[in-house]
Amino acid sequence: MTRMFEKKDPAEKTVLMLLSNEYRPDPRVEREALTLLSEGYRVKVICWDRKCSRVANEFSNGVEVERIRTLSVKEIRSFIFNSPFFMIKMILRALRTNCNIVHSHDLDTLFQGVIVSKLKGIPLIYDAHEHYASMVFEDVPHLLSNFLDSFEKSLVGKADIVIAANERIAEILRDSSRFEPVVVMNCIDLSELPNNAKQRSREHDKLVVFYGGSLEPLRYLVEVTKLAISSQAFILRIAGSGRLADYIEKMSRESSNVEFFGYLSHRQLLDELKNADVSLCLLDPKNKNNRIGIPNRLFEAMALGVPVVASEGTLTGEIVKKHSCGLVLEWSEQNFLSAINALRDPAVRKKLGANGRMVAEKEYNWESMKSRLIAAYSSLSF
Repeated sequence: MTRMFEKKDPAEKTVLMLLSNEYRPDPRVEREALTLLSEGYRVKVICWDRKCSRVANEFSNGVEVERIRTLSVKEIRSFIFNSPFFMIKMILRALRTNCNIVHSHDLDTLFQGVIVSKLKGIPLIYDAHEHYASMVFEDVPHLLSNFLDSFEKSLVGKADIVIAANERIAEILRDSSRFEPVVVMNCIDLSELPNNAKQRSREHDKLVVFYGGSLEPLRYLVEVTKLAISSQAFILRIAGSGRLADYIEKMSRESSNVEFFGYLSHRQLLDELKNADVSLCLLDPKNKNNRIGIPNRLFEAMALGVPVVASEGTLTGEIVKKHSCGLVLEWSEQNFLSAINALRDPAVRKKLGANGRMVAEKEYNWESMKSRLIAAYSSLSF
């Protein structure tokens, strides 16, 4: 179905993306932005420099980036305190921006997108990376989480296109959306894969397990870190930022079995993943967002031919099991160590990795996903 809006000059097709992180860049957002650039759109990102540490304005690979500052955000309370100021600033900046499409990434920019869309008379695209209410469920009062769920449902119907990061998120949004949600998964562009990553020299024969991503609870990071130290059965390499960063850094100073890199660029992260024997994609299924979400590392590991360890009861685990590209387990120390023991066999790792690579080439790649994004944008008739 084609959505009709006030006629614009096609040469002026400008997309304004709204984002609540600092755009380091965010891999999904950058991938979408570069795809739109290649289709002749101009793309601008207005985002939130939460730590007040990035440049205010820049061009990144052709994408114009404008960063908003508030007081520095260090934890959940300061995030909640600063959010209203961020939202107001974002709306004011967006209204001053010459654009004819507004693209809100996640719930924390959807309200701003609705206001901008209404006042400018331009189409709104809502891009749900997560089910936001479930993502924050463990960190905020449940009343607030329930409010966010209802708030999202009340706003989704204002969007002219709804994009979801996977089918489970699309299912949640479907009843509230005026149109069928478009599923655009966080798959890697195979051309981004490192072909000449520097191979790390090894002075050991231990399995190398890599985790890259948010260092937050409910991902078994503390448990796996303790096992790496106590069992001496594997080397654990961790990259990322979050509330558990200080703990993991401390453990890395105390044990040579734990290596901590801090935040890495996406390219550096892919290099480390390629050097690993196993990719860690464990998520505690008691959290709904963990059950329905898919970490970016899953598709990247598959594309690199690195076997994955995932959790039973999660969508990630279902994908791993379906395509035999890793091992799926219910968390226990014994189950995890059994998986590590099974993955010591190079033949097992090679087979699981090859399975992942094969399905990444056929299905889980950005070439497949970007056609959905382009088709969705093409349905907006100017």
